[in-house]
Amino acid sequence: MPELVLESNGRTWTLDPSRAYTLGRDPQGDVVFDDARVSWRHATVSFNGRSWVIEDHGSTNGTFVQGQRIHQMELGSGSAVHLGNATDGPRLNLSDVAAGVATPQAQPQQQPYAAQGASPGWAQQAPAQQAPHQQPQAPQQQAQAGWQQPQQQPAAHIPPQQQGPGGVAGAPPVYGDRSPTTFHQFSLGRVMRIGRALENELVVSDLQVSRHHAEFHSTPDGRMEIRDLGSHNGTYVNGQPIPKGGTQLLGPADVVGVGHSTFRIVGDRLEEFVDTGEVSFSARHLTVTVDGGKQILKDVSFGVPEKSLIAVIGPSGSGKSTLLKALTGYRPADQGEVLYDNRNLYKQFAELRQRIGLVPQDDILHKELTVKKALKYAAKLRFPADTTAAERDARIDEVLRELKLDIHKEKKVTSLSGGQRKRVSVALELLTKPSLIFLDEPTSGLDPGMDRDVMQLLRGLADDGRTVLVVTHSVAEL
Repeated sequence: MPELVLESNGRTWTLDPSRAYTLGRDPQGDVVFDDARVSWRHATVSFNGRSWVIEDHGSTNGTFVQGQRIHQMELGSGSAVHLGNATDGPRLNLSDVAAGVATPQAQPQQQPYAAQGASPGWAQQAPAQQAPHQQPQAPQQQAQAGWQQPQQQPAAHIPPQQQGPGGVAGAPPVYGDRSPTTFHQFSLGRVMRIGRALENELVVSDLQVSRHHAEFHSTPDGRMEIRDLGSHNGTYVNGQPIPKGGTQLLGPADVVGVGHSTFRIVGDRLEEFVDTGEVSFSARHLTVTVDGGKQILKDVSFGVPEKSLIAVIGPSGSGKSTLLKALTGYRPADQGEVLYDNRNLYKQFAELRQRIGLVPQDDILHKELTVKKALKYAAKLRFPADTTAAERDARIDEVLRELKLDIHKEKKVTSLSGGQRKRVSVALELLTKPSLIFLDEPTSGLDPGMDRDVMQLLRGLADDGRTVLVVTHSVAEL
């Protein structure tokens, strides 16, 4: 009978098929989660003689597979299960010992939290404890077609320095829990070039991508590599930039980032996922300590579902700006981690920073320029040099219409009201289509009547498929 390896938050358990295992907040359970969204006795994992089965025990917030709430389901190697929340609840990765992974029976010693990899689960676990044998009920035949990730290596407890992209062992968290946007067939000896130009094999309609950005090709010994073609905004492997014009060999779990697209080679095909903005975001155990040992943030954890508008509220000096800097990666927390769609923001900041917009409290605008001219200069800085004036103008006009600034585009910034200037600051960030937008006190210094206008703007940005987090002490219009 096959043993099952269960991995969550850097901890690993090897499950014996001769008994059942309880999951939940109960300290006497086998796999313990310190997360309020998980029920006391949330679920059971057991072997029914044919396959491993997870059964939800009427939990308050549910058990999820591929975003669907389940009651009972057969599990296979490569399964991923969320407890308590379909997007950012504690995640379990499961794999089969029989696949050749050597996993110690003993529990690994708990490492300091900041040193762990970016496992998509939420809670730190206590060591597994023995529980009395429970006879599982017969499983329902409801395994969903295609929900297991294809050709995936089994999950094992791997030290952080050996883990794959984002620090997660086993199942690479390439796209969070999402299915690839599209597939491309790949044949050895063939070069696949990526870029905006139509003559590329992989055409990416993203203004952050150069016309001829990068290319995949095989080496004489049959391995794959990615070559940057001198791109403006860079080519990334596992969140880290490769040298401009440089080449890097790719392993089976490596993820290539180009603009808003990520690619992974699986067998003879290339998987592509396009980040359209609907991403999950979470902070886990963030702690910031300053000189003298004072903790400005202490063990801050929360999850932000996609397309949300989240407000961080509090008086001056309460740590709001410190939290904002930690969440954006511009001043990382001393302990803890920030997950962008299950990817570690701190470890992959070089790539993911391009998908984050930050609107500071003080407007960064040349006040003697017209609105459109200010956006034109911003677009020239942020988009590749091979972007045509027509392409830049089309994106600028699109943003101006979205923020209802098109009627003000020929006005000088200095002549605008405070609320309109704030809209221009937001427009600067929207040019590159960020998935996450952070705003620091956007209503500060505005007339009271402008508060509602700005808050309605932010609500609309979230509704259009972004995640918006606003730091504010003004709660009247929330």
